[in-house]
Amino acid sequence: MGGMDSALRRLNVEEPVSRLAILSTKFAKSAVLLAAVALVAAHAHGALARFFAVLTFRPNSAPDPVVGLLIFLAALALAGVAILLALGAAASMWIKGRRGVGRIIATLALVSLFLPYPAWLVYSAGSPAWLADISTDLDDPPDFLTTPDALAGRGGWTPAPLDPARRQQQADAYPDVKTISLDMEMDEAFRATQEALRQLGWKIVAEIQPGGPNRPEGHIEALTFSPALHLPVAIAIRLRPGEDETRVDVRTAIRYLPDDLGAGATLIGKLGDKLSDEDDAN
Repeated sequence: MGGMDSALRRLNVEEPVSRLAILSTKFAKSAVLLAAVALVAAHAHGALARFFAVLTFRPNSAPDPVVGLLIFLAALALAGVAILLALGAAASMWIKGRRGVGRIIATLALVSLFLPYPAWLVYSAGSPAWLADISTDLDDPPDFLTTPDALAGRGGWTPAPLDPARRQQQADAYPDVKTISLDMEMDEAFRATQEALRQLGWKIVAEIQPGGPNRPEGHIEALTFSPALHLPVAIAIRLRPGEDETRVDVRTAIRYLPDDLGAGATLIGKLGDKLSDEDDAN
């Protein structure tokens, strides 16, 4: 009887949970928490903004715009480690009979929370060339001002000159990004552009008003931000007189990323729609 009891006790002992499965769930939870911190850091205001500014050694009350991106990239790295650990746990369970299927499922469920945003970006961008800086005028794109107001508004950042080698790539990727023509006088078109920017919620950081024959062109610079990680997008708008019209050229450049995932074309389209509405109302 003693030998039978001993055998039964051995049969009732369950295999331990895979340590890799436990670690994978912990890494996945940390990744989700870090992603949430990234979004908070990217959109921080008030006391939270000052807190992140201190963490990034900024002398003012605003954190470095790249902090949210860096934290989010760290979260993606943790999510990648979680997936590798989950795969290792699955192999361990198959070979050694360890438990932990529930933890692997939990890991995959947590990591899947990262999928909607990249999937939306890929869907919205399609498959264009990698372009972080686009313009409605590829032959003579608007320049970004280097005046103190413009530099301060962009946080000291000035986009590099548009690479001529990328012109054909942009033309193929965004054939609809073209000069906006308005049936308005220059002064009227300038005011309409200012109003359109205000309606869109873009921050005007610098202006050069048209000044008659000696200075026929007008120039407006604005700043907006990407919706999720709040990365700065600089916008240069040039207004030139044409034959019975005003020609408006727009250039957008996103900071910190090698590709704007179609954001620049979308912003130009929004501005064009607002200006068309103003044009039709006159």
